[in-house]
Amino acid sequence: MTRPPLPQRRFDLDVSDEQVAFFRATGFLALERITTDEEVAWLGAVYDGLFAARSGQFDVSRPYGSRGDHQLSQLLFPEQQVPELRNTVYYQNARRVIARLLDVAEADLGAWGHVLLKPPRGGHLTPWHQDESYWEPDFEYCAAGAWLPLEDVDMRNGCMCFLPGSHLGDVLPHHHYGGDPAVHLLEVDDAPDTSAAVPVPLRAGGATFHHPRTLHATAPNQTDRPRRAYANEFQLPPKRRATRAHRPWVDEGKQALAERVRATVRA
Repeated sequence: MTRPPLPQRRFDLDVSDEQVAFFRATGFLALERITTDEEVAWLGAVYDGLFAARSGQFDVSRPYGSRGDHQLSQLLFPEQQVPELRNTVYYQNARRVIARLLDVAEADLGAWGHVLLKPPRGGHLTPWHQDESYWEPDFEYCAAGAWLPLEDVDMRNGCMCFLPGSHLGDVLPHHHYGGDPAVHLLEVDDAPDTSAAVPVPLRAGGATFHHPRTLHATAPNQTDRPRRAYANEFQLPPKRRATRAHRPWVDEGKQALAERVRATVRA
């Protein structure tokens, strides 16, 4: 993939004690700016190139292997295709901020990324869920996610919405969207009371941070432009649990994906 060189301008930041306290109380935090306009443009070009290549992306809102235009595309581990992503101002600042939020050594944090695309006029909603509901139930996690929009976001195109304080309990029961284990997208079983939900509109180059147990969602994209987002999960090495957590939806999803792979091989 041909792309311009990574911009070299710096934009260093930290968070205050008040912001750390807010994150720990609510389970989320928003920063108006985490990187430069030049880097947002560079990230946009990288992002568009990754999706144009159509390698490794899938529609999380429909069964594995579905044909036709995607309504909510995801591509995992973009840093494997573009290693420079880990040299960006966004990545470095997000890692520093999350180390403060979690009160851990920055050097101990590992990370992995994913990019998400809601197409214009029909980009699928992301239902209320907790990120940890997707993860292996054999482990305990100390983690937080960073989410960067590559254009301005609000409720019309799918800004993040958080339910304050929802991170203070356990992982709730989830199911695959529409009740189909072949659909990657997860949704919490019991619809939460969203009267206290906080939408977080942002300008491109801002970022949100959230705990992996914070309930969050994004609306469909009802605008004429794609909604592009780049997320990273930062975490300490997971610790094996003495007893595996009961999350049957994880095993159901693995089985559905394995069956799809076997069917593809047979075909």
